[in-house]
Amino acid sequence: MNTITWSPGTNSKLDNLFDSLREQHYQDRTHRLWKNYHRDAFKEVSALTICFDDDGIPEMCSSILVRDCWPVGAVRVLNRLWKSNNKIKYPRTMSASWGLSAQSQFEWMKENLDHELCFISRQSNNWQDFTRQEFARQFQIHWNTDNFRYLTCSHEDDESCWQHILYLGNEKLLEKWKRK
Repeated sequence: MNTITWSPGTNSKLDNLFDSLREQHYQDRTHRLWKNYHRDAFKEVSALTICFDDDGIPEMCSSILVRDCWPVGAVRVLNRLWKSNNKIKYPRTMSASWGLSAQSQFEWMKENLDHELCFISRQSNNWQDFTRQEFARQFQIHWNTDNFRYLTCSHEDDESCWQHILYLGNEKLLEKWKRK
C-alpha cells in the first residue's frame, strides 16, 4: 500500500483524482452522510490524503482540517474519511488503509503545521472502543478519549456540531475547547 498526503493545489494530478473520488462518493445518495462530501466541505482543508492498495487503486480518502472554533494547535485528522474501494459494511478488523492514512497525515503535520493535539471526531459514540483497540493492536497508535462532546463547527445550536473525539497530544488544550 502507498499513502500520499499533500496540500491542495500543489499536485494537480492528485487534486483531480481526489475530487473525482469525492464527487463519486457525493453522488452516492445511498450513503447516509452523502451531503458531507460536497465540494464546499473541502474548501478549508489543510491537506488531502489518498491511500492506494497494492494494485495502485485508491482505497481510502480523507483530509486534515483546522478550524477557528477549536483551540489553537488542535487539528482534525481523518476528516471526511471514506473508502472509495474495498468497502465492507461491518468489518471485524480495521483495514490497513486507516492506520497508513493516519501515519501519513501525522508525518505531513510534523512538516507543515504547528500543532499540539490531533483528533478524530464523530457525532455518535459507538465507534471509539473499536477504533482505539484496532489502532493500538495494528498500528501501535494509542488514542485517548473522554466523556465530553466537543464543538467541531461554529454552529453551537446544531447538535451535529457537538461530537465525541479520540485525541493524541496535549490534553490541556481540551480545557480551552467548548465542550459538554
